[in-house]
Amino acid sequence: MKRCRLWLTKEEIEPDLLSGATVVVIDVLLATTTLLTIMERGARRVFPVENMEEAKKLGEELGNSSITGGEQGGFRIDGFKSGHLPQDYPSEYVNNKDVIFLTTNGTRAICQAKNAKKLLIANIRNVPTIAEYLNTLKKEDVYIICAGSGGHFSLEDFLCASIIISRLNLNNVKYNDAVQIALEQQFEKRNRIKHILENSKVGRSSIKKGMQDLINFTGNVGASDLIVSVNEGELKILEKL
Repeated sequence: MKRCRLWLTKEEIEPDLLSGATVVVIDVLLATTTLLTIMERGARRVFPVENMEEAKKLGEELGNSSITGGEQGGFRIDGFKSGHLPQDYPSEYVNNKDVIFLTTNGTRAICQAKNAKKLLIANIRNVPTIAEYLNTLKKEDVYIICAGSGGHFSLEDFLCASIIISRLNLNNVKYNDAVQIALEQQFEKRNRIKHILENSKVGRSSIKKGMQDLINFTGNVGASDLIVSVNEGELKILEKL
């Protein structure tokens, strides 16, 4: 790659800069984790959408057999069939189904980055494969985008970005200050990753709700070797390396 930039919230996105670039969007808790899981569990087509209007229009086009899922402000959306947790999408439920997915931060970040030449979604479960793929790029600019939370820094997204960046070959690559900060972190140890997730804002809230299993699932580094791209608003599985 020629350049690597890390943006810490979706509000930093400058769409015009993304043309011709490879972009990685991260929303660990939970949009990109759940979207990857839905793909792993055999959904036919998955559409991350930016707003309710888009979700409604797409739902009308796809028909009643499609699954609407997600959250707004952390709460399940009234009238949607499913929520935003990975456990809401077992294989027997989503296999060979169309899924329309809307979240407060993650799917909006994905949609706002649609100008990218190649748009990937990442989370802690697939960071090794994402980093390996990025290291194959020769001349592209790479943007790693943390969705953040309501315009604010999100610890779990930065954690994921830092793990990816720590595995990149950045010799002779130009990068911004956020990448430099990420390089200075020591996040690779699994017990430290779990500790950071548990102590993030969303992590603390999840544990209080008795959802320790969600944190364990989300923080399982390398559990997935899937690379998922977004092509014309639809998730696609790339060929494995």
